[in-house]
Amino acid sequence: MQDFTDKVAVISGGVNGIGFDIAKALAREKCHVVIADLDQEACDAAAADIAALGVTTLGHKCDVTQQADILALADAAWSKFGRVDILFNNAGVGAGLVSSPKMSDADLRWIFEVNFFGNWHMCMEFLRRFKAQDSEAHICNTASENSIGWPMPLMAGYNASKAAVLGYTGMLRMELPDHISVSLLCPGWTQTDIGNSGTRRPEQFGGPKEPRPGFPMDGDFVPYAVETVGAHCLAEIKNGAFYIFPHYAARHLAEERNDEIIAAFDAQTSATPDWQKHDTRSFFEAMQAARDKKE
Repeated sequence: MQDFTDKVAVISGGVNGIGFDIAKALAREKCHVVIADLDQEACDAAAADIAALGVTTLGHKCDVTQQADILALADAAWSKFGRVDILFNNAGVGAGLVSSPKMSDADLRWIFEVNFFGNWHMCMEFLRRFKAQDSEAHICNTASENSIGWPMPLMAGYNASKAAVLGYTGMLRMELPDHISVSLLCPGWTQTDIGNSGTRRPEQFGGPKEPRPGFPMDGDFVPYAVETVGAHCLAEIKNGAFYIFPHYAARHLAEERNDEIIAAFDAQTSATPDWQKHDTRSFFEAMQAARDKKE
């Protein structure tokens, strides 16, 4: 997607943080915006701020753990604009720092319901509509530096949920029709309020948590400013990037993980002349070629 002018974008988790910065970047490119989040009043306020930049907006309450909310959001967006061109699948939560054996089942299920299942169901609902619409469309799923590496312990549930987003988004990349493109946004440590997402945890997952201290904003270690994400993300969508990395500090995590994987392969296996006979990708490509030949 090379041009956002007069396109329509839906952003989940859009009232603040990365989602709101993406909304501002879109508005600067004359793209109309639907902002979705848990609280209607907050959605309306964020939409009004974006509308002040000269585009048409809509705020719509949506809990991505509720498929009825997702359906209502999509219906509202298509009803107002007649089309949607871009989905920024950005809603996400964290449950704080806790060792794996001490993580509650309620927290783990909440993280996955929002970060993975919410992401998945949003994606599938909009994907079905994008296919029927049959015009250029794009899906950007927000993952994390935690999906490409392991920055720190005490976040196993969060890491697992974001790794799952990486896994299925990579499959979409291989499965989607030509008119629908997809990207994976992997920000590093960023100045958002995700650390306090527990204050809005629903009753079905244990109810709200107490507020936590915010991340440091100065000193030897600080998160990247949230304003480093939106414009970078749009530029890389234009460039056709699948992986979108706004922050250099996450690079060593990917390098560390990839180096360890390749070193393990090299230490434990060796190439054979017939290795492709056992290769799942080669098998799929052969099946696809046979299918195309029949058609």
